Amino acid sequence: MENDSSSDAYILDWDLSHLIDLDNDASIVKFQGCENTIRLALTHEYGIPPFVEFEAIFDTLQKTDFPTNNVRWPIMSATMLATLTNVGSFPHKLIPVVMIDCRIGPYANRIAQISGAQNRDFTAVQLLEHSDLLDWENSIVDPSFIIPDQVMGIQKLVLRKPNKPLPPLFHLSAYPTALLVSSEARLALKEKQIKGLAFSPVENFQC
Repeated sequence: MENDSSSDAYILDWDLSHLIDLDNDASIVKFQGCENTIRLALTHEYGIPPFVEFEAIFDTLQKTDFPTNNVRWPIMSATMLATLTNVGSFPHKLIPVVMIDCRIGPYANRIAQISGAQNRDFTAVQLLEHSDLLDWENSIVDPSFIIPDQVMGIQKLVLRKPNKPLPPLFHLSAYPTALLVSSEARLALKEKQIKGLAFSPVENFQC
C-alpha cells in the first residue's frame, strides 16, 4: 500500500521477562491526582510534583532501562533517553523520578521500605505532541462516542505515510495510550542493547 507507513513504526511495550514474583519494577508513591496520570498519555499540564517517588526493588531495577510501573508511565534510563534524542527530536517534558529501595514484605504483593537508598537515574517522559497518522480508511477501529477523532478499540492498525520523518517516540492522536517508536529508533535502541523493551509491528497491534 503506497500510503501505508505502518512498517516504519513499532509499538513499544515493556519486556517483563526479568520479573519473577513481581507485577512491576516500581510502584508510585501516591500524590493528589496521580490516578489521572495513567501512561502520561495526554499533552496537557498534569500538575505533577517537581519530582515523583516510586518504590522499587533495586536488584530488579538494575535489569532494565525501561521499568514497568503501576501507572504505566514511560520511565527511562538516561541511556535510553539519550539514544532516542540522538535519533531525532520530539517535543517532550521530563519528570524527575526518585526510586526508593524497597523489598517484598511478609505478605504477598506488599512492599516494605528497608533503606533510605535512592536512585535518580530514571526520568519519566511526557510527550507534548500527538501524531495524526491513523489511516481511518484502512484501519479497523471502534470510534469513541465521547471524544471526537479518537478510538476506543483497534482490530487493525494502519498508519498514513507522514509528510516528514516519524519522530523517534510518539503517540497517535486517535489513540494516545499506545506508545510507538520509529524503525530508526528501534534499531538504535537494539544496537545500544537497551534493556526491558518489547517491540511489536504496528500491523499486529490490537486493543
